[in-house]
Amino acid sequence: MHKTKYADSGIVVKFFTEKYGTQTFIVKNAFSNKNRHLLPLLAPLSMVELQFDDRKLNQLMYLKELNCYRQYQNIPYDIIKSSLLMFYSELLYRLLYEYGEDSQLYSFIERRMMDMDEVEKVRPDTHIDFMLQMSRILGFAPVTNFDNSHQIFSIPQSSFVHNWVDEEQNLSPAASKALFAMMNDPLPQPAPKAIRNELLQGMLRYYKHHNEHIGKIESVSILADILKE
Repeated sequence: MHKTKYADSGIVVKFFTEKYGTQTFIVKNAFSNKNRHLLPLLAPLSMVELQFDDRKLNQLMYLKELNCYRQYQNIPYDIIKSSLLMFYSELLYRLLYEYGEDSQLYSFIERRMMDMDEVEKVRPDTHIDFMLQMSRILGFAPVTNFDNSHQIFSIPQSSFVHNWVDEEQNLSPAASKALFAMMNDPLPQPAPKAIRNELLQGMLRYYKHHNEHIGKIESVSILADILKE
């Protein structure tokens, strides 16, 4: 999910693993000629197999071996897909900084990355759907109570309400309606760009409401610019 330089030639890498949740490793001599082939495997959300001493879980460990088990075929060459991958990687790094084993979440992330790699063209609202679907797995999905008297989505209440308070707490009526459509239809007509941008910012505030460690996601501005349709 994330890597930083360690000492002169090493890298500290955070992985979200299927069996042990988030774990942190040191890759020694990552920039040497011998290990230079490992660097592409440390790209955002690469699908890799790890070998390490599982007696030292939840502490900084040395990685014994790293191998690719599925290589992306299209994402690295598609600016929209690679920008989405960057966004997902940053979001997950902050969201799962310290997170235990969750096979359902792991399978969801893996499947969505594989689907994005395989599909010819991604939907312009796929990142919003990703966050919406993941909120269900994480246990804070919005309540589907949209009706004639509850048409404004409230971030603090995680549901649709009658009165609009302000733009920090609420989505606009148009964005609220678009959110409800996405909650009930797997393939709704994508909302206009302005509404999608509001939904993205709203979903980020929603996630921050449920996880204060998320903070600012730097890749959002790039993503909003790339998804122009």
